[in-house]
Amino acid sequence: MKTIYFVFAILILTANFIYSQVSFTDVAPALGVNDPGAAQGVVFADINNDGFLDIILLNNNTANKLWINSNGISFTESSSAWNYQSLMPGRGLTCGDYNNDGYLDFVAGNWQSGILLYKNLGTTFSEVSAAAGVNWISYGGAINWFDYNNDGKLDFVLCNNGVPARYSFLFKNNDLSTFTHTTFLAGMTDSTSVLSCASGDYDNDGDIDVLWGTQMIQGTNGTSVLYKNNGNGTFTNVTAAALLFINYYTWGVHWGDYNNDGFLDAAFANSNGASYIFKNDGNGTFSNATFALGVDVQTSSYSCGWADYDNDGDLDIYFSRGVNQADKMYRNDGATFTDVTASVGMGDLLHSSCISWGDYNNDGFLDLYLNNNGSANRLYKNNAGNSNKWLILKLTGTNTNRSAIGTRVTAVTGSLRQIREVEGGSGGKGQNSLPVEFGFGSATVIDTLKVRWYSGLTQTFTNVTPNRIISLTEGGTLGIENSVSILPDNFALYQNYPNPFNPVTKIKFDIQKTENGKQNTITKLTVFDVTGREITTLVNGILQPGTYEYTFDGTNLTSGLYFYKLTSGGFTETKKMILLK
Repeated sequence: MKTIYFVFAILILTANFIYSQVSFTDVAPALGVNDPGAAQGVVFADINNDGFLDIILLNNNTANKLWINSNGISFTESSSAWNYQSLMPGRGLTCGDYNNDGYLDFVAGNWQSGILLYKNLGTTFSEVSAAAGVNWISYGGAINWFDYNNDGKLDFVLCNNGVPARYSFLFKNNDLSTFTHTTFLAGMTDSTSVLSCASGDYDNDGDIDVLWGTQMIQGTNGTSVLYKNNGNGTFTNVTAAALLFINYYTWGVHWGDYNNDGFLDAAFANSNGASYIFKNDGNGTFSNATFALGVDVQTSSYSCGWADYDNDGDLDIYFSRGVNQADKMYRNDGATFTDVTASVGMGDLLHSSCISWGDYNNDGFLDLYLNNNGSANRLYKNNAGNSNKWLILKLTGTNTNRSAIGTRVTAVTGSLRQIREVEGGSGGKGQNSLPVEFGFGSATVIDTLKVRWYSGLTQTFTNVTPNRIISLTEGGTLGIENSVSILPDNFALYQNYPNPFNPVTKIKFDIQKTENGKQNTITKLTVFDVTGREITTLVNGILQPGTYEYTFDGTNLTSGLYFYKLTSGGFTETKKMILLK
């Protein structure tokens, strides 16, 4: 019996030791990203497509900052070089490729000032708000990019707050260059002072719904608002039916499946009362699970964010808080959460207004950037202190919007089943990085990786090796991504391999680099038979410079000679291949 107790004690100590190794270090001063401005928005985003996450910071009446990441080792302040120097009263920003050209653009909300839309030209930004028709006076605000009508183009919602209550804005993307205000036509008619928003498919019907965190309605204390996407370009307020009432000032909301049951749960960061976690019951309703989970954040929360910081296969959560109120980091232990703030090296006591999760050094462990309004910001580097396995998946849409926002990924390892969605905004006035990140504990293989693109296409991959950063273009195959991309100098179409084949072969091609690093013409890869009849189109969209490989499956075809043709810009080439059964 003593031996059993001894082994049990060793197991407990071992588990605690493993957890204790996962900690964070504030490297912002050392890397020069601890700007002491009045920060009101932050995003981890790869704006120059070099494979590393840069940091975009939005300040309130002080100079904005853009730090370009150099190989995950250092950052260079580049706001002037990239034409990002606004001194407006910033109140939130998010990134998304609204024109589907392969570069991330972003939109910034400003208090009692015009909305700013920044178009990414590859090496600089161009402020195009007026030309795009979005230079409306805003009173906020949290922003989310999402394709609400599923036409392959990113729209965005911007939350307005203030007294009297104001309508928020929904802007429909018309033609990848201009937008139309469609808030009322879409059914978002609540005159609500909105402090935050989060978009996600809470009811698993394949389209993106919207959750508002509110301050007040028509001068009285109000509740959150949940808008169900009807799938026809309109929304319905289902707050009452969903039992999702929050009667506090909600500065941050975020969707995440903390219990791995396949349904998105909701976290609320409230400033004048307890912050909450609402469990999705899977039947259209939610239950307050905060206290049962052991989460206790009573006041002064301004943003929140789900992330698997220790790569053990479940989502943990961070709450940022106000002055002299320690931020909280909660580790998900399955049935309950544990406050690990002190043990992981966190607990900021300044006015934390916004956070962003992202892996800035590509080591597979998520780092956290923390805005402090009027004080030095923090970059909490994850010290990656365990051997848990991980996967980062970078998605590129073709029929889906280029940023793949709204796409859901399901990863299965044994009995563990996790979901992630590509988010167009999160947690408050900022946004987590676009790649989806998973942790798998000790699992050595990912049994199934299922990608449900927002266009409706579903792809399933099996026996995927973890501890990799993988890129996937809609309809294509998984490819390991190098830390630094070497772009081809010329277009090229390679001979398929194997050839002859039965029934599957791979087709590889190059899109040449250009002076500004962008490819603005449609790339098309088609397969046809000896009569000229088109069999399938493997690619039809704008691809950025690089090397691509697609799989062609001839299972349903007869033996014979087939052709594949690549067209991109002024380049056209056709090659033969033989299906031999």
